[in-house]
Amino acid sequence: MNIQEALNVFGINGNDLSKDDLKSAYKKLALKYHPDRNPLGVELMKAVNAAFDLLITHFDKISQYSIENENSAYNYGEALERVLTELNGLEGIIFEVIGNWVWIDGETKKHKEALNKLGCKWASKKKKWFYRPEEHKSKGNRTERSIDEIREMYGTDGVKKARGRFRVENHA
Repeated sequence: MNIQEALNVFGINGNDLSKDDLKSAYKKLALKYHPDRNPLGVELMKAVNAAFDLLITHFDKISQYSIENENSAYNYGEALERVLTELNGLEGIIFEVIGNWVWIDGETKKHKEALNKLGCKWASKKKKWFYRPEEHKSKGNRTERSIDEIREMYGTDGVKKARGRFRVENHA
């Protein structure tokens, strides 16, 4: 996740952003996605927490980066909520938010058309579908990582959503 992607999770622009503004945006989404209010809250908060951690850690770079990329902002948090809501309605689908990407597994064959309509892509080496921010482009010298390496990088707890139930998997 880069700074622009993190800002887009909150649907905010980094220009003239204070730490108080960032904390306020975080609190707003934490209330909106609280698991008691939103059945997909646990998954949505993974992306929000990853974005907040990145922005707080690199706060001094936010305004410089955002001024250069002023026209690339959109509300990825809303897009992510829409996609997770649709995925939650597909029988046999298991999904996991890692960073600000969604990895999709389970009985995906019968839902191929629906996944394509959502903007999901197939990762042939991982044998999983994924959904990512629209501004995230693959770079030429990227390193192939396994799902477990990606989980470790972004600190996910391995909780997956499957037809309204959570299940914890052992990734050891």
